[in-house]
Amino acid sequence: MKSFLPLNVRIDNRKILFVGGGKIALHKIKTVLQYTRNISIIAPEIQDELHEMGFNEIRKEYEKSDLEGFFLVYACTNNIEVNRRIKNDAAAYGIMVNVVDNRELSDFISPAVIKKDEMTIAVSSNGENVKKSVEWRNKIKAMLQHGDFFTKSSEPNKSGYVYIIGAGPGDPELLTIKAERVLREADVILYDDLVNSEIVDRFDAEKIYTGKRKDSHHFEQEAINEELVSQALQGKKVARLKGGDPFIFGRGGEEIEALRQHGIRYEIIPGITAAHGASAYTEIPLTMRKISSSVAFCTGHPVNNIQVPDADTLVYYMVASTVHEVLDAVAEKGRDENTMVAIVQNATRYNQKIITGTLGELRKSEKAVYSPALLILGENINQFIKDNWYSKKKKVLIAGEDSGLYVSEEYIKVLFSSKREECTDCHNHQQIEPLDLDFIDEIYFSSLAGIRNFSAFYKSIPKKITVKTANTEVGDEYKKLFLT
Repeated sequence: MKSFLPLNVRIDNRKILFVGGGKIALHKIKTVLQYTRNISIIAPEIQDELHEMGFNEIRKEYEKSDLEGFFLVYACTNNIEVNRRIKNDAAAYGIMVNVVDNRELSDFISPAVIKKDEMTIAVSSNGENVKKSVEWRNKIKAMLQHGDFFTKSSEPNKSGYVYIIGAGPGDPELLTIKAERVLREADVILYDDLVNSEIVDRFDAEKIYTGKRKDSHHFEQEAINEELVSQALQGKKVARLKGGDPFIFGRGGEEIEALRQHGIRYEIIPGITAAHGASAYTEIPLTMRKISSSVAFCTGHPVNNIQVPDADTLVYYMVASTVHEVLDAVAEKGRDENTMVAIVQNATRYNQKIITGTLGELRKSEKAVYSPALLILGENINQFIKDNWYSKKKKVLIAGEDSGLYVSEEYIKVLFSSKREECTDCHNHQQIEPLDLDFIDEIYFSSLAGIRNFSAFYKSIPKKITVKTANTEVGDEYKKLFLT
């Protein structure tokens, strides 16, 4: 049996090589990155998240000569024979190798670490039980965060309870009854970028914004997991509010895994996923007798491995930056160029926009697509009605309290809450995106506070918009602010 001696090795100005460019390499690199950026990656393909880290990349198959000049090597391919060859080649150069998840081939083991300032805590099972090492590391980390690592207590740790909640695709009224109840009872709400601010504003709990969009992550997923654990270990009732449904491309599985590791109780409250919302609000049925009897949900990432399942209807999530790659992948799989495609931006929101055309037409199109966007492809789109029920309704912006003047059968109500304010502490609050007034048909100012708050954000109102006021006093204020 191999034994591994725990050591701290000096790596100043010493190069470290990772052979492999997938998830295995990414996981190891995140640990090494805490100590050095002198990292090189060799792999035929390197996933986007690794590429964005900006390391030295060599996109090729591994060769023995690639090892020259490196101090340590991580063999992170998913091919055991290649990893074995790296181990043997490195031995000839006198270079130590870590073969990921193979202690027998490894010269050293990477422990699960916690690093804060000059202090490092490393937990290792000598490669025997990696999962247990991670669990111990996470427990120690949680204790450090709450200042009780060096204290003794006879009382058991009283952890809170976490709800993983789907908020739906955008329309605030699509939040479920159970989700609303839990959010009213919650001590703290951790919410994503795609959660409508109208939903968040309803509740009094402490709010922590954890938004993530491509190339603009406020919180990395690992940090979100840590925040969930930290809040729960303080005994709080935690609501984790996610756009759509947490288990359909929502990374809910990763979050409950972190909760399991810390013994924190939780439950999942499903939400309406974007595909269902877009289908209903565009009148594009995902299934239809004699036309579509199968549906597949996919994502537009990674661009070098877009999946094209054999299904009548395909739905691709997160396509704002990859729409052409998705269309090309579908065409290469043999779909007819005349197959109908619909791209739905901001599904179920007041500014929902639908772009339709054939597969061939949209592959040639240069129209910009903005996030959040979803793509539906299939013959069922022939049932699409341009003048659908949602587009027929007028969009009215209500600045102030909703007086009930506008009936839901005729209007989509967009609430401009008096709670809107500039983001002064962006650790805890979402940057409020400006309303797209091009989609608004009418504005109703129900109070002086409402119109003054609105004027703090908008200095003019497009002429096409009809403006109504609740009374003469508000009307006079409107004239003073916008007509003089």
